[in-house]
Amino acid sequence: MINQDRPPSSPPRPLPASTPRQRNMQNAASASVGAVVTSLFVTPFEVLKVRQQACGSRRAARCGMVQLGQTLVRAEGATAFWAGLRPTLLMAVPSTVLYMGAYEHIRDAIQAAAARRRNGGGGAPASLA
Repeated sequence: MINQDRPPSSPPRPLPASTPRQRNMQNAASASVGAVVTSLFVTPFEVLKVRQQACGSRRAARCGMVQLGQTLVRAEGATAFWAGLRPTLLMAVPSTVLYMGAYEHIRDAIQAAAARRRNGGGGAPASLA
């Protein structure tokens, strides 16, 4: 049943345009979160891979992923799956932020140059000249 006593709601106001600094901070934050989440999921597999490589071919029967995982949990606890997470984060977060920042900057410069060419301006963008 529709409530006819209530006036129709007004359309939502558009969000204010973000400044370049805000966009850079948003990009850095999203890249950081992405790197952290990825590292949290990938590190246990990396730990198992390294343990499997260290196991070698001498004891192939006990070097499967499941067997290594069970041995790791029994001997060192579940937190051992995230051994090396701190150095991984120290490497992954800054590199991802720099990568995404450079990507955004270059993408914007290419789009601006293409827009100028479409409008008859031509030439390379000032940031790349």
